[in-house]
Order: sequence, then C-alpha cells, then structure tokens
Amino acid sequence: MMKHPVAYIICGFIGSGKTTFAKKLEKETGAFRITKDEWMIKIFGNSPLIEKFDEYDNKVIELSRSAALQLLSHGIDVIIDEGFWVRSQREEIKRRIEQRGATAVLYYVKCPMDIMKKRTIDRSGDPPEDSFKISGKMFDNYAKYWEPPADDESYILATE
Repeated sequence: MMKHPVAYIICGFIGSGKTTFAKKLEKETGAFRITKDEWMIKIFGNSPLIEKFDEYDNKVIELSRSAALQLLSHGIDVIIDEGFWVRSQREEIKRRIEQRGATAVLYYVKCPMDIMKKRTIDRSGDPPEDSFKISGKMFDNYAKYWEPPADDESYILATE
C-alpha cells in the first residue's frame, strides 16, 4: 500500500534562508527537494536576461511544480523550495497538492528585511551556485511583491 505523501512548501523572501532550511529539512525527512532557483541557474546562469526573467521563471515554476506533483502521485514526499511570495500562490499549490491526495505543510522562513537585503547583496558579489546576482535596487523592487503569510494562514515558523 502506498503511503500518504507530504509536500513541504517553503515560503520566504529573498535571502531569508529558504534553501538552507530546505536542505536541512531534506536531511531530516528524506523528502525529494526541488529548489526552483537551482533549476533556473543550471539552465540560465546567475544573471539571466532581465527582460526574459519572468518568462523563464514562470516556465521553470510550472516544470518544477509538475515534477513535484508527479512525485507526490507516486507516494514520494517532496520539498518545494520556491518562495511562494503571494498568498494566492500558496493557496493554489496547497489545492493542487491536496488534489493528489497528499498533505501540504507550509513552512515560513521569517527574517527581518534588513538582514535579507544584506545577505542578498553580500552573496551577489560572488553568488553560490544556487543564487542569482541581485542588486540592492532589484531587491527593493522585488520587495513590493512580498506578502508574508497572514495570521489566518496555517504555517509552521521555520528556524535555521
């Protein structure tokens, strides 16, 4: 009999420590980790064309989510390390996971904005293989789109 799979959804803004937490969770749970930014960087590099970034990002998001959902359909636990900046994205992925008969567990990697910005700018000088080059100006622009989980959303506060 196939076990009831779990999808761990990692929510957090740039530089919050999402991937660090996802790697820790991977070791603890044995779940298959899908880190969208790693896929993006392997395909497009650390500095993809800004004009095409949204197009590339949307395609990789759909590909990585599709892979995660297929794994869940086979009874395999997954970690979806994508950020899920907007509530509607979190609600949509939970719905899709539950349609597969899996359990969705949302982790929120919370971090103060000033620390996230410093981490992001610091690592952008020589980005590791799982990070993009992001300037302070780009960070500030992206921050306009960040919707942290609300009090009425069910989540577990992640710790590094």
